[in-house]
Parts: sequence; C-alpha cells; structure tokens
Amino acid sequence: MKKDVLVQVSGFQAMEEESEPIVLIAPGTYYLKNGKHYFLYEEIDEDGEISKNTIKVTQDMVDLIRKGATSSHMVFEKGKENLTYYDTPFGSMLMGITTSAIRFREVSGTHMELEIDYALSMNERHMSDCNIKIDVTARQ
Repeated sequence: MKKDVLVQVSGFQAMEEESEPIVLIAPGTYYLKNGKHYFLYEEIDEDGEISKNTIKVTQDMVDLIRKGATSSHMVFEKGKENLTYYDTPFGSMLMGITTSAIRFREVSGTHMELEIDYALSMNERHMSDCNIKIDVTARQ
C-alpha cells in the first residue's frame, strides 16, 4: 500500500441511557515495519485542539496512542482487560478496556479494514460497549 492514505474511523459507544456515534475522515500515513502495520493521522476536536494518533496492528493486538489535549494509550487484546490512563486537562482517569473481538484484513493492495469490539470500564464499573471500524485506503 502507498504511504499516503485516507483514514476513516467510525464507531459506536452504547452507554446505559444514550449512544454516541462517531465518524472521522482524515489524511494519514501508513507503513509496515517488522510485520506491524502503522497508521498515523491527526484529528481536530470541537475546540480546535489537534491530537496526533498512532495505530499499531500486530497479529493479535492493536495499540492506539493518542497525544493532544486528551491523551491515552489504549491496548486491545482479545479476551483480556487492559488498564490505561485517559489524560485530560482536568486530570487523569483510569479506564479498563476488555476486548471481545479484533478483525483485521487487507482487502486489496490499496485498502485495509480494522474492527474492534470492546467494553470500557471506570473504577471497575462497566461504562459502555463499543465498536470501532477503521478503513484505510491509499490516496490517489
């Protein structure tokens, strides 16, 4: 796949009383190093703050590192709970991420798909069930 890509992130976060769909499309960079797929892209939040995101995909694990006004290092491993701090301008929160499924496939030489099903918890209390889909396509 080409180095210049378009990253589309879409997801769903089902909480007790409401659900929050998310959609993001951003230009990014892709590379393959030591058998690991890397996707790098930036996103801008409602306040105009820029966050730099790195997604690393291996055979059985996905790392999502976000650096900006809010920062986190989320690790997804099927059947495991991983703890991480979600850092905000107002302080840090300890989150648990329990992954139930990871699906990654190279659709073609110009398109890859990643989908993750996981649950979020705070202070050992279930907060939401989530699904995130990431489509990466080579830019023309």
